[in-house]
Amino acid sequence: MTTTLIELCLAIVVVSVLGGLLPLSRALDHTRLQVYLSFSAGVMLGASFFHMMPEAVRVGSAATIPWTAAGLLTLFFVERFFSFHHHESHQAADGGSASHDHGAHPEPARHEQSRQVMPWSATALGLAFHSLVGGVALASAVFADHALYQGLGSTSVGVFLATLAHKPADALTITSLLVRGGSSRFVGHLVNLGFSLMIPLGAILFSLGIGGMREGSGIAWTACALAFSAGTFLCVALSDILPELHFHDHDRFKLSGALILGLLVMAAAAAFEPGEAMPVEPAPRLIHP
Repeated sequence: MTTTLIELCLAIVVVSVLGGLLPLSRALDHTRLQVYLSFSAGVMLGASFFHMMPEAVRVGSAATIPWTAAGLLTLFFVERFFSFHHHESHQAADGGSASHDHGAHPEPARHEQSRQVMPWSATALGLAFHSLVGGVALASAVFADHALYQGLGSTSVGVFLATLAHKPADALTITSLLVRGGSSRFVGHLVNLGFSLMIPLGAILFSLGIGGMREGSGIAWTACALAFSAGTFLCVALSDILPELHFHDHDRFKLSGALILGLLVMAAAAAFEPGEAMPVEPAPRLIHP
């Protein structure tokens, strides 16, 4: 189990670093970037609905579902007070041709102003928190699969794929803000590397916390952590797709198709499990969030 978690974390670190290093914004115009984000949002929604919440109930009970609401609201308030969750290419950020994609629904001026003054440090803080929770999500999925199947299950794969799909966009956001702020390449590489390590750090913290608990309590908190993480995935996915309802009327079919494709990928992954679930001892009842 530990080896599997390490391998998954390393793969995410590599992809995250590449997402910040590679000039994705030059290969992706605004519309293509939104198609990619719609797909990754669909993957995250699917991971939450088809994998994380059902497994949280299987490992724990239906009483874990309120933790999903707690996760969604926690990340919502983190983003409200520290940073907003957005992704944009250099062209869009600099007011280039991509800004014309909004057609008859230009973004409110106050939103544009907030994007211009938002420091990279605030955005990095918000994204770092959500990455730490992503590490908790991955570790709790691996622990839950191990409790149910004594091995890797579709929930671990689903959380891994959702994280893998979304991390490059987050890394690109931070490095783009660094470039706009005039930071050196060394600082950019350092921040990008530090950001990519938040996933393993979150996984380590969760593993250490669960490792110090009795088996029954560990299973209960694993279920709660998985449900909480599902809420953060929902918040991130909705942050990416809901604003585009107003600004991409002409791309509605393209973006909707990408969203549905991401959901279908997760639905297909949920159909494959390694075998019958192992019986899990009833977890101690935990206080609702």
